[in-house]
Amino acid sequence: MPTLSQEHNENQPQLLKKGKYVFVGLLKEEQEKNASVPYFTAKAIMIEQNHDTFTGEIAVLKLSDLILRQSTYIDENGKLIEAHKLYTWPRNLGSTAEWTAAKYEFLEQYILNFPIEVLSVQESDGLTWRFITPEQFKKTPAGIQASAEFQDYAAHQDQYFFLRRPVSEPK
Repeated sequence: MPTLSQEHNENQPQLLKKGKYVFVGLLKEEQEKNASVPYFTAKAIMIEQNHDTFTGEIAVLKLSDLILRQSTYIDENGKLIEAHKLYTWPRNLGSTAEWTAAKYEFLEQYILNFPIEVLSVQESDGLTWRFITPEQFKKTPAGIQASAEFQDYAAHQDQYFFLRRPVSEPK
């Protein structure tokens, strides 16, 4: 029988690692007991890379890390952008509720169902990530270690529709 700490860890969302992801739903606001601001989780289809080993899984992940102040987004021209500047900041900078709403709107509109690739993860510097095409995401590496859920996804990839980022965002 698992201990309370094991149960707590099993219910915690996984953190993003180097790899490819598509967040497919269940976007949810979460609040840790002693944290001043909430974070967001969502269900994702993921192909994580650890050196030359790949793991395929479907799980709930903490996706707020994509838009941390320390994280970096790389646009289609290779330009590095501080990820927290991707979403619209609220008028009232002191309102946690307005910050949370702005982040939720961005994640729902621009991250859910769009394939992304996390290129690197540094504890102090956050994540470095970019959008990729659905075709790039659907290329499953040979020898991938996959969960039963991921194997089902891989066997029925033609039934999954992922969104594609426009080459240039209209201004």
